[in-house]
Amino acid sequence: MSEANNIEHLKSKCIEKILKMRFKNSNTKIQNDAVKLSAEVLRIFITECAARAAIQAQNECSSENDITPEVNNQHLEKILPQLLLDF
Repeated sequence: MSEANNIEHLKSKCIEKILKMRFKNSNTKIQNDAVKLSAEVLRIFITECAARAAIQAQNECSSENDITPEVNNQHLEKILPQLLLDF
């Protein structure tokens, strides 16, 4: 098994455990396709969050010398309400 597949398997197991934490019945099963779909939605959400936070940081960058501003918690806090409404 390649390393990339092993990492993906660990991500799927993590997503599965997170989903199962919210189930009322511990015997409830979740199909692999549902886990993969949930992982993909979470990946898209995180990617969009990072992109919007980077745009926010760039917009707040006041000096021309600071070409690559650092994204911090304040940037995430500013974009989070709109991001949650969009999803």
